[in-house]
Amino acid sequence: MKNLLTNRTARVTAFVLCVVCLTLALVSVGPLAWLRDRNAGDGYAYYKDRVEELILENWVDPMADTICDVNHSPQADTDQWIRTGLGQIDGWTGHDPNLFFSVRGADGRLITASEVLGDYRARFTRTVCLPETVQVSETCGSEEAWDEALMRLEEQYDSVSVSEYGAAETDPYLLEAVCVNYEAGEAITVNGFIRAEMTPTGQVWTQLNRAAGLYSARPVYLVLLAAGTAVGLLSLVFLFRAAGCREDGPVLNAFDRKVPVDLLIPAGIVAGLIWLAAGLDGPDCEAVPGVFAPGPFLLLCLLLAAGLYCLLSAVRQGRAGAVRKDSLFLVRTGRACAGGLKKAGRGLEALANKLPLFWLAAVVFLGFAFLEGLTVIAIADGFFGGVILWFLLKAVEIAGVIRLVLSFRRLQEGGKALAAGDLDYQVPLDRLRGPFRAHGENLNRIRTGIRTAVEDQMKSERMKTELITNVSHDIKTPLTSIVSYVDLLKKQEMPTPEAREYLEVLDRQSARLKKLTEDLVEASKASTGNLTVELEPTDLNVLLGQTAGEYAERLKARELELVMTPSAVSPVILADGRLLWRVFDNLLSNIRKYAQPGTRVYLTCEADGDRATVLFRNISASPLNISADELMERFVRGDEARSTEGSGLGLAIARDLTGLQGGTFDLAIDGDLFKVRLAFPLAKEK
Repeated sequence: MKNLLTNRTARVTAFVLCVVCLTLALVSVGPLAWLRDRNAGDGYAYYKDRVEELILENWVDPMADTICDVNHSPQADTDQWIRTGLGQIDGWTGHDPNLFFSVRGADGRLITASEVLGDYRARFTRTVCLPETVQVSETCGSEEAWDEALMRLEEQYDSVSVSEYGAAETDPYLLEAVCVNYEAGEAITVNGFIRAEMTPTGQVWTQLNRAAGLYSARPVYLVLLAAGTAVGLLSLVFLFRAAGCREDGPVLNAFDRKVPVDLLIPAGIVAGLIWLAAGLDGPDCEAVPGVFAPGPFLLLCLLLAAGLYCLLSAVRQGRAGAVRKDSLFLVRTGRACAGGLKKAGRGLEALANKLPLFWLAAVVFLGFAFLEGLTVIAIADGFFGGVILWFLLKAVEIAGVIRLVLSFRRLQEGGKALAAGDLDYQVPLDRLRGPFRAHGENLNRIRTGIRTAVEDQMKSERMKTELITNVSHDIKTPLTSIVSYVDLLKKQEMPTPEAREYLEVLDRQSARLKKLTEDLVEASKASTGNLTVELEPTDLNVLLGQTAGEYAERLKARELELVMTPSAVSPVILADGRLLWRVFDNLLSNIRKYAQPGTRVYLTCEADGDRATVLFRNISASPLNISADELMERFVRGDEARSTEGSGLGLAIARDLTGLQGGTFDLAIDGDLFKVRLAFPLAKEK
C-alpha cells in the first residue's frame, strides 16, 4: 500500500478516475430525479401517461396567456383580436408538424385553428375568460361631480384608464375612460393536439424519443450513479492519503509554494459547489431533461479537477509543515481589518460616551431608520440584494438588542445584590460598554461606599459596646461599696429625721444606679450575642402565668387590672426559660411604670399552626408621640419628662433576647395603645 501511495502513476490514475467517476455519477442524478419526481405510485412508467400532456401544456399555456394579454378595444372584433394575439406567439411549437390547435368560443364557434387538422393521440384543453372592456364618456357639471363619477367607475371595474381632468378643450368636466373587468367576458377554449400519425421531425418527436430513451436507460443511470460514486469516493480517499507522500518525506511543487493554503481551501470549496450545482441543473428542453453532451461533460470534469487539485495542494502544505499563521493571506488581511475596526470602534465609543444617553439613542435610531429606508427603496426597485441587506440589518439590530438586554440584566443583578445587602457582589464590567459600563462602575463604587459605611458603623457600634461594658464595669466597683455602706448606715441610729430621709434618698438612687448598670451590661451582651443560650422545651402558658402571678400585686398597687387569656392548648417552644422570663419581666415592668392607672392590662397566649404567639397590650399614661422604631432604640422612653425610674433599655433588651431564642419581637403603637407581639416556632414532637 505504501508503494502505491508514493507511485506517481497510481496517483494520476486515481485522480482521473475520481474526476470522471464522480462527474458521471453527478450527471446521472438529473434524469433519475426527473423520472422519480413524476412517480405517482406506478414507478418510473408514470412518465408514459404524462409526458405528452406536459408537452401540450407547455405549448397551450403561452397561447392562452397571450390571448388574455393582447390589448383589446371595445370596437374591435373579438375573433380578429384573438387571431391577432395568436399571430404574436413566437416559438418553435407553432411550426412543429406534429402539433395542431383550435380555438373556440363559448357558443362552440371555431375562431381560429391550424391549417392542417386531423386525428390526434393526445389532447390538452385550457379555458380562459376574455376581459370585458367598456368605453365611458360622461359630462360632469363640476369638479366634485367629476371626482364622484371616477370613484364610481373604480368601484365598478377592475381597471380604469382615464384622461387627465380638464383635458377636453370644449368641456373641462368631460370624463373619458376605458374600463376593464378581467375574466368577465366570453369564455374561450384553447385546444392543443399531438397528431396520431407523427412525422419523425420536430421538437415533439425529439421530446418523446428522449423520454422513452430515459426510461429505457434508467438501469444504466442507476449503475453509473452507484458505481461512479463508489469508485470516485475510493479514489478521493486514496488521493488525500497519498497527497505529499514521498519516500524521502513530503515534497511541495511550485504551485504549492506560491499559493497560500487559506486561498486554496475556499477556491476548492467554491469550485466543488459550482460543479455540483451545474451538474444537478443540466441542460433540458422544457418537459424532458436532456443528456449531457461531451462539451458540458468535459467542462464539469475540468471544474472538479481544478477544485480537487486546490484541496490536495492544501493537504500537501499541511503535511510539509508549510502552513504558518503569519504567512496566511486571509490572516494578514483579517488582522489589518480587525485593527481598523478596533480603531473605528474606539472612536465611536469615545463619541458615544460624550453624548447624553437620550441623544445617543436618537442618533442610533435615526441611523438604522435611514439604512432601512435604503433597503426598502432597493427592494422596491427590484434589487434582490436589498432583501439580503435588510436581513443583515435586522440581524445587527437583534444582536444590538440582545447586547442591551444582557447589559441591563447585569446592571439589574448588581442592583438586586446591593438591595439584598450582598456587599461582596461586584458587577462584571468586561462586556459592558459606554453608559452601561459607567453605570456598572458607579454601582461598584456604591458597593464600596456602603461597605465602608457599614464597617465604620460596625466599628462605632463595637466601640460603643466596649465603652458601655468598660464604663459599667468601672462604675460597678465603687457602686458596690456605696450600696454596702448605705446598708451599714441603715443599721445605725440616725441623729436626726433629716439624716434618715437623706439616707433613704441615697439608698433609692444607688439601687436605681445599680439597676441601670446591670441593664447596660445585659443590653451589651444581648446585642452582641455574648450570652449563653440553653434552649429547652418550655410551656408558654406556665411561664407566662408565673410571671403574671409575680406582677399581680405590683400592678394592682398601680390600679391596673390584669386580664390573662392562656392558650387553649399548651404551646411548647424551644427557649431558655431564664432569658424568656427576663423578656416577660421587662415588658411587665415597662407596663407597670408607664400604663394609665385605672385601665386593664391584657396578656394573651395563642397557638396557630406551627407558631405560638404572646401578646401584651395596655394603655399608656403619657401620649405616645414617637414611632415604634424610635421607641425600640436604646435610652429612649415614652415618658419625655423622664419622671420615672426607667433606663430606656428594657424594650431593647427584650427584643435582643427574643431574637437570640429564635423568636420575633414586633411593637405597634395605635394612639395610646401599646402592643407587643412575641412569636416563637412550636417545638416539633419527637
